Amino acid sequence: MRGGKAGAAWMTWCLANDPLALMQELAARYGRTFRMSLVNGPGVATGDPALIAEVFGGESDLFQAPNEIVTPLLGERSIVLATGARHKRKRQLMMPPFHGCRMRAYAKIITDATVRHAGSLVEGSEVAILDMTQRISLEVIVRAVFGVQDAARVERFRDVITSNVAAFPAWRMFLPVLHRTFFAPWARYQKSVHALAALLREEIVRGRATRDADRQDILSLLLGARDENDEPMSDDEIVDELRTLVIAGHETTATTLGWALWRLHRHPEVLEKLRGEIANCGQEPEALSKLPFLSAVCDETLRLHPIVPFMRRRLTRDAALRGHDYPAGTVFHPVIFTTHFDPLIFPDPWSFRPERFLNKKYSPYEFFPFGGGDRRCIGAAFANYELQIALGTLLSMHRFRLESDAAIRPFLNGVTLRPAGGITLRHEGCRERKP
Repeated sequence: MRGGKAGAAWMTWCLANDPLALMQELAARYGRTFRMSLVNGPGVATGDPALIAEVFGGESDLFQAPNEIVTPLLGERSIVLATGARHKRKRQLMMPPFHGCRMRAYAKIITDATVRHAGSLVEGSEVAILDMTQRISLEVIVRAVFGVQDAARVERFRDVITSNVAAFPAWRMFLPVLHRTFFAPWARYQKSVHALAALLREEIVRGRATRDADRQDILSLLLGARDENDEPMSDDEIVDELRTLVIAGHETTATTLGWALWRLHRHPEVLEKLRGEIANCGQEPEALSKLPFLSAVCDETLRLHPIVPFMRRRLTRDAALRGHDYPAGTVFHPVIFTTHFDPLIFPDPWSFRPERFLNKKYSPYEFFPFGGGDRRCIGAAFANYELQIALGTLLSMHRFRLESDAAIRPFLNGVTLRPAGGITLRHEGCRERKP
């Protein structure tokens, strides 16, 4: 195993500005596993599924997730930062809203938000796709998480959340030395954090005052959740978990939906095949969520455009992994880009070929856009559900045209990857949606 000699600052800058190019260059030069230094410390980057399986599937106390760099964004009590028994407890408390019939209750919210925000498009106009998809995803999150029905309050949430995310660029995540109140950008960010926390506490008060058995929003379920000792989550815990859900949940789905639309309009033959499948299913939300080719399109989009470039795990004690001895404290980075673009796993990896997900089932160490092991994203099923329903609804109602076939590089925006320069399509008209 070798590693590059580039300075940590330079490598961090490259990671933030063009992570795909950086990881491809390092993998081509050093192989599937190599040492990598960032400004927040050195680590071992790997795209080897066998090593990733040991990292994700190792003993529960062998690895910790050193996610302290996102503490300012998600809060100290977020499930993303919890370890050991605390992490297990949090997952038990938070999993129920994201499975089964409770998740299906959000289908109408997803459909209504998509129809509403796409309904204002003007034929012949240029559409800033990410603006539209972000408005859709933010409304879904606010309504599904809090049960908010008032349009003005949805808009208030949108403004506060957008401001909070915009105030935390990637470079700030990697440079905690600048997390000081005398540093004006940090002071502005802290102001946005306090505004969001105040809004979340208002919703907790509202939630406690209006709780009833018929409410299906996620906040109501969290307020009623109890662990094995019949202990509820504290208000401070709930605030940080809500921050995690609204910040991580809306940005990721909005960006993936944008990438999917861009990819489909670069490949009209795939788009027409997908339109045919959608038309034949009757376009009902639950039916959309079960379409195999639509699911394959979403998976292929996530393969080419994962939410984050890599994960982080830290060894808690000395261990031998894949023939190498590693000391306690070693940080491993399972690199999504390296694995997802490995031609031994995904032949012709740069091509958009959704069929590959119909013809083969990949292991969770070969395809892992939402992370892996016992720390896999708790909202992964909800994200996929929303993505399929929103994409299927959009394509059943609207036609777009891609006017430039130029490549778009991803860049690190906060903790997620977004298309540099955005995505623009031209609206070509509406199609009547079947009842």
